[in-house]
Amino acid sequence: MSERKRITKKAIAEQLGLSISTVDRALNGRGGVKPETYRRIMEAVEQLQYSVNTSARLLSKGRDVTIGVVLPEYPADFWVQIARGVEDAILELRDFGLHVEWICVSDTDESSQKTIADWIASGKLDGLALPGGNLDYVNVIDSAIDKGIPVCTFNIDAPSSKRLFYVGCDYANAGRLAAELMAKLLRGHGKVALVTDSMTSFQSQQKIIGFREELSYYPGVKLVGPLKMESEEPELSIRHMEHDLSAVDGIYVSNAEVHSFAISPFANDKLLIGHDMSPHVLQDLRSGSITAVICQDPWRQGYLPVKKLFKYITLGEDIAKTAYITRLEIVMRGNASFYI
Repeated sequence: MSERKRITKKAIAEQLGLSISTVDRALNGRGGVKPETYRRIMEAVEQLQYSVNTSARLLSKGRDVTIGVVLPEYPADFWVQIARGVEDAILELRDFGLHVEWICVSDTDESSQKTIADWIASGKLDGLALPGGNLDYVNVIDSAIDKGIPVCTFNIDAPSSKRLFYVGCDYANAGRLAAELMAKLLRGHGKVALVTDSMTSFQSQQKIIGFREELSYYPGVKLVGPLKMESEEPELSIRHMEHDLSAVDGIYVSNAEVHSFAISPFANDKLLIGHDMSPHVLQDLRSGSITAVICQDPWRQGYLPVKKLFKYITLGEDIAKTAYITRLEIVMRGNASFYI
């Protein structure tokens, strides 16, 4: 098959008897083109199957764009993986004018909302990407959108806000996958404890809902819990669960503390399933103290928000979807080294 010749702005200009600069203004939305001339150019574009080279368009903009990224402090090992995705987006787009500013916030710090609001009000940002789990952030997101600053959420959504799009996993599906894996490893019979650090957060609620829904297909598997633990004092929390844990065959840790259970004597000889990778979890998988974890493609959750916001701001590219759901993957000893 012969290679199709690339149609250039020069070719369109020559066909229509126009200057290249006029064609360029029309294709890049710079204005100064009569409606009839614009119509003729667009018809030629369609007929000649012209495609604007994205890199050339970005270079032609000659504009610096600053995107703010908010990263929580806990759990640090997980957010570092998201930061790698952000860093790769920077490497890919910095020559086209991308700048990224970061701030780290604590979920327990009530001043986080004000810190982000002040950042938005500073006028330094052209776009903002942040996890939306904190209900107080809805007002911050809406305020930024109202000021003309595009905002997306990642890892945790804020669906009631005006955010443009979300990048992250489906947490109900994550809970379903954990339940399916646990039930099948138990061959459809046994008791399972579900552990969470919050009964009210969106992420935790969705995992609990999904886990319960999937377990309903396995009547031989009985659920114990949800059991509440405190992330600030994991050892003490696990000790308080000793009675409940002694009677189960498997433990599903829906928060970031699966390693705390792996090193606890109360979880010995039980199936142990959790979420996300870290150096500690890698060692626990290799030793067999953790059965499996479910990963949610954290790199993509950092890379995609920055790239999509940048192209939306610079090129006016449409956001095709309101949610970009990242893949869920079961990680066990045999494939763990590929995920960290």
